Amino acid sequence: MIKLKAIPNILTISRILACPIWFMFVFYDYHIIAFSLILFAVFTDYLDGFLARKLDSLTSTGKILDPIADKIFMTTVLVTFVADYRASSALVIILISREIVISGLREILSEKGKSSILNVSFLSKIKTACQFISIVLLSLIPIFKEHAKGIEYVGSLFLLLSTILAIYTGYKYVILTIENKSL
Repeated sequence: MIKLKAIPNILTISRILACPIWFMFVFYDYHIIAFSLILFAVFTDYLDGFLARKLDSLTSTGKILDPIADKIFMTTVLVTFVADYRASSALVIILISREIVISGLREILSEKGKSSILNVSFLSKIKTACQFISIVLLSLIPIFKEHAKGIEYVGSLFLLLSTILAIYTGYKYVILTIENKSL
């Protein structure tokens, strides 16, 4: 039997496992199912954090796995969107690069016992929300082909906004790290 307190981590791991399944459905043109998996990822991203707080089951594993699951899922989806021309390669490269840099900084700070310096900021949460909105919208393009241009425009705007926020928050995180003499 699954312990109630394990549910948040199970939800997080399910997002990682959803990546190859999502890719398979996109590859075989099952776009409605692929879209459903994106909604699943968005929902479980919210739900795992909510349940972890509600069930008082915040764990080190969950704190590490949750952002990794987000990064893996976002990267998988965005790279696929670049491959089929739904997303700008420049924006996606910036987003992925920022995530790698911030993950590296967090690792350095963790080794020095200063991991709390780079707690997730409110703007970083907004960035993630914009990324999720973007991938939800861009995943609708093959489903609603008659509205593809409008959907692509709005989805691309959210991707651009998330990239601007990624650059800004990434810069702030680097400055925080330097100011704390952690590099």
